[in-house]
Amino acid sequence: MTDAEPISTWTEPDVAAVTDLLRLLGHRVEPDAMQARLDRLTAEAGHRTWVVRGDDGRPIAVAGAQVTWTYASDEPTAQLLLLVVDPTARRHGTGSALLGTFETWAAEQGARRLSAVSAAATDNAHRFYQRRGYHEAGVRYTRML
Repeated sequence: MTDAEPISTWTEPDVAAVTDLLRLLGHRVEPDAMQARLDRLTAEAGHRTWVVRGDDGRPIAVAGAQVTWTYASDEPTAQLLLLVVDPTARRHGTGSALLGTFETWAAEQGARRLSAVSAAATDNAHRFYQRRGYHEAGVRYTRML
């Protein structure tokens, strides 16, 4: 399965599956917290979330994005904030399908610049984006308060 579907209404099994997918990235998250996050990341807030479902209907991949306006451009920038594929669904075009869905959505939002967030220690993810025309564009610094 590689059909990405936008999702805005979350069932309990969908939230559980997305929670499990985020844990693959090393995030500590519980389903209740994940539900609250998903409830905030709405189209009205400039976000979009897509899932790819396995044969059993359970999400096996998720991607999330937002549109932002910057000081350096008159067009919005679309940011891919999340893309994770269950290991059993990798190397079947699932990630590429989600990335393509994001890119189409971004163009529909008027974005001419796309960015993707990728963890510093995920070389496979970096190569995934590079093979699809993305390049490193600066360094992002983070500080926890």
